[in-house]
Amino acid sequence: MKFILSIGLFAAYCMLYGCVSSPTMNTMQREAYLQQFIGQSSDQIRTQLDLNSIGYQHVSPPILRANSLTYIAARSISIPVPMAQNPAMGIGAGTSVPIPSTAAQSYDVNLNCRISFLLEHNIAKAVHMSGRTC
Repeated sequence: MKFILSIGLFAAYCMLYGCVSSPTMNTMQREAYLQQFIGQSSDQIRTQLDLNSIGYQHVSPPILRANSLTYIAARSISIPVPMAQNPAMGIGAGTSVPIPSTAAQSYDVNLNCRISFLLEHNIAKAVHMSGRTC
Protein backbone atom coordinates (compact mmCIF):
# COMPACT_ATOMS: atom_id res chain seq x y z
CA MET A 1 0.00 0.00 0.00
CA LYS A 2 2.82 2.39 0.89
CA PHE A 3 4.50 1.56 -2.43
CA ILE A 4 1.36 2.59 -4.35
CA LEU A 5 1.15 5.77 -2.29
CA SER A 6 4.80 6.52 -3.10
CA ILE A 7 4.14 6.06 -6.81
CA GLY A 8 1.09 8.34 -6.61
CA LEU A 9 3.05 11.04 -4.79
CA PHE A 10 5.87 10.79 -7.33
CA ALA A 11 3.39 11.13 -10.23
CA ALA A 12 1.86 14.21 -8.61
CA TYR A 13 5.34 15.68 -8.06
CA CYS A 14 6.24 15.13 -11.74
CA MET A 15 3.06 16.85 -12.92
CA LEU A 16 3.61 19.82 -10.61
CA TYR A 17 7.26 20.07 -11.60
CA GLY A 18 6.26 20.03 -15.28
CA CYS A 19 3.83 22.88 -14.65
CA VAL A 20 6.50 24.90 -12.86
CA SER A 21 9.09 24.32 -15.61
CA SER A 22 6.71 25.17 -18.46
CA PRO A 23 6.18 28.68 -19.83
CA THR A 24 3.90 30.95 -17.84
CA MET A 25 1.54 31.57 -20.79
CA ASN A 26 -1.52 29.36 -20.46
CA THR A 27 -3.54 27.73 -23.25
CA MET A 28 -6.09 30.54 -23.45
CA GLN A 29 -3.35 33.17 -23.78
CA ARG A 30 -1.62 31.14 -26.53
CA GLU A 31 -4.91 30.80 -28.41
CA ALA A 32 -5.61 34.54 -28.03
CA TYR A 33 -2.14 35.33 -29.39
CA LEU A 34 -2.70 33.09 -32.42
CA GLN A 35 -6.24 34.42 -33.02
CA GLN A 36 -4.83 37.88 -33.73
CA PHE A 37 -3.47 36.51 -37.02
CA ILE A 38 -6.92 35.64 -38.35
CA GLY A 39 -7.62 37.93 -41.31
CA GLN A 40 -3.93 38.40 -42.17
CA SER A 41 -2.12 37.07 -45.23
CA SER A 42 0.26 34.13 -44.99
CA ASP A 43 3.18 36.52 -45.68
CA GLN A 44 2.17 38.72 -42.74
CA ILE A 45 1.85 35.69 -40.49
CA ARG A 46 5.29 34.38 -41.49
CA THR A 47 6.94 37.72 -40.72
CA GLN A 48 5.04 38.56 -37.52
CA LEU A 49 4.44 35.24 -35.74
CA ASP A 50 6.88 34.83 -32.84
CA LEU A 51 6.66 31.29 -31.49
CA ASN A 52 9.23 32.07 -28.79
CA SER A 53 6.82 34.53 -27.19
CA ILE A 54 4.34 31.70 -26.55
CA GLY A 55 6.99 29.26 -25.31
CA TYR A 56 7.75 27.30 -28.49
CA GLN A 57 10.75 26.81 -30.77
CA HIS A 58 10.70 26.29 -34.54
CA VAL A 59 11.38 22.67 -35.50
CA SER A 60 11.27 23.31 -39.23
CA PRO A 61 10.37 26.13 -41.62
CA PRO A 62 6.63 26.79 -42.03
CA ILE A 63 4.84 24.69 -44.65
CA LEU A 64 2.72 26.73 -47.05
CA ARG A 65 0.05 24.91 -49.06
CA ALA A 66 -2.86 26.24 -51.12
CA ASN A 67 -5.24 26.18 -48.14
CA SER A 68 -2.99 26.10 -45.07
CA LEU A 69 0.10 27.48 -43.39
CA THR A 70 1.51 24.99 -40.89
CA TYR A 71 4.17 25.37 -38.21
CA ILE A 72 5.76 22.47 -36.36
CA ALA A 73 6.95 23.76 -33.01
CA ALA A 74 8.50 22.17 -29.93
CA ARG A 75 8.43 23.02 -26.26
CA SER A 76 11.09 21.74 -23.92
CA ILE A 77 9.81 20.23 -20.69
CA SER A 78 12.14 19.25 -17.87
CA ILE A 79 11.34 15.92 -16.18
CA PRO A 80 12.99 15.09 -12.84
CA VAL A 81 14.94 11.86 -12.42
CA PRO A 82 13.11 9.71 -9.83
CA MET A 83 14.69 8.31 -6.69
CA ALA A 84 13.45 4.74 -6.29
CA GLN A 85 12.59 3.12 -2.96
CA ASN A 86 13.91 -0.36 -2.17
CA PRO A 87 10.86 -2.68 -1.88
CA ALA A 88 13.06 -5.53 -0.52
CA MET A 89 13.61 -3.59 2.71
CA GLY A 90 9.93 -3.88 3.62
CA ILE A 91 7.20 -1.37 4.27
CA GLY A 92 8.31 1.68 6.19
CA ALA A 93 12.05 1.05 5.79
CA GLY A 94 12.47 4.12 3.60
CA THR A 95 15.87 3.08 2.30
CA SER A 96 16.68 4.59 -1.07
CA VAL A 97 18.11 2.51 -3.87
CA PRO A 98 21.37 4.06 -5.08
CA ILE A 99 21.02 5.29 -8.65
CA PRO A 100 24.09 6.49 -10.54
CA SER A 101 23.81 10.24 -10.41
CA THR A 102 23.68 12.34 -13.54
CA ALA A 103 25.10 15.83 -13.89
CA ALA A 104 21.56 17.17 -13.70
CA GLN A 105 18.78 15.65 -11.66
CA SER A 106 16.38 16.00 -14.59
CA TYR A 107 16.26 15.51 -18.33
CA ASP A 108 14.67 17.59 -21.05
CA VAL A 109 12.08 16.34 -23.51
CA ASN A 110 10.93 18.28 -26.58
CA LEU A 111 7.23 17.77 -27.26
CA ASN A 112 5.80 18.86 -30.61
CA CYS A 113 2.81 21.02 -31.43
CA ARG A 114 1.33 21.57 -34.90
CA ILE A 115 -0.11 25.03 -35.49
CA SER A 116 -2.16 25.29 -38.70
CA PHE A 117 -3.72 28.40 -40.16
CA LEU A 118 -6.54 27.59 -42.58
CA LEU A 119 -6.30 29.86 -45.61
CA GLU A 120 -8.84 31.11 -48.13
CA HIS A 121 -7.33 33.14 -50.97
CA ASN A 122 -4.10 33.36 -48.92
CA ILE A 123 -5.92 34.95 -45.92
CA ALA A 124 -6.11 33.15 -42.56
CA LYS A 125 -9.69 32.18 -41.67
CA ALA A 126 -9.03 29.91 -38.67
CA VAL A 127 -6.23 28.45 -36.57
CA HIS A 128 -6.00 24.92 -35.16
CA MET A 129 -3.48 23.46 -32.73
CA SER A 130 -2.79 19.79 -32.22
CA GLY A 131 -0.15 17.84 -30.33
CA ARG A 132 0.93 17.01 -26.81
CA THR A 133 2.01 20.51 -25.78
CA CYS A 134 -0.78 22.55 -27.33
